[in-house]
Amino acid sequence: MYSDFITSLSGILPINKQVQARFLQKLKFVKAQKGKLLLSEGDICDKLWFVCSGLVRGYHLADDGTGKFCDTTEWFAKENDFFHAAESFVEQVPTCEYIETLEPTSLIYIARSDLYQLYSDHPEICCLGRIIAEKSWLKHIALLREMRALSATQKLEAFRVRSKELFNRVPQKHIASYLGISENYVSKLRAKH
Repeated sequence: MYSDFITSLSGILPINKQVQARFLQKLKFVKAQKGKLLLSEGDICDKLWFVCSGLVRGYHLADDGTGKFCDTTEWFAKENDFFHAAESFVEQVPTCEYIETLEPTSLIYIARSDLYQLYSDHPEICCLGRIIAEKSWLKHIALLREMRALSATQKLEAFRVRSKELFNRVPQKHIASYLGISENYVSKLRAKH
């Protein structure tokens, strides 16, 4: 059950068996049905999650100017991805984010307090956390550049190329909200592929 998690960590930075064993003691495994909210606005994110199987998205609600709320997808996490509500997790403040499963999903998580204790006790775990955060930041910067510079067609094509598996798994309404384009446009462009 935890082998994919350890393999994923070891692929980033090798960690010795003793530290792995300590890490494994702190992990919890859960299964969630499609549509399960793992975090809601106002909650404080106190877990770092890892997707064993399934699909998860993070989103926030915004007033569309007419008093109605629309959701804007901020990210997706699939197998072997880590996720959390970043600002809430780091600062321990209430989140404005929702985290929802898009498929039946198996997850591993570690409590923030346990993770920070491991950071303190084992510098290699702290280094591992830094590398994961840096890679996440680089993805975020690349995405921001794409969102600012590309046309709707180019955004969807970049998403299709970068995230081939997600292109077919994620409902088009969530792809549209993620890319900031209309759902009808996503439907037309998706039909071409």
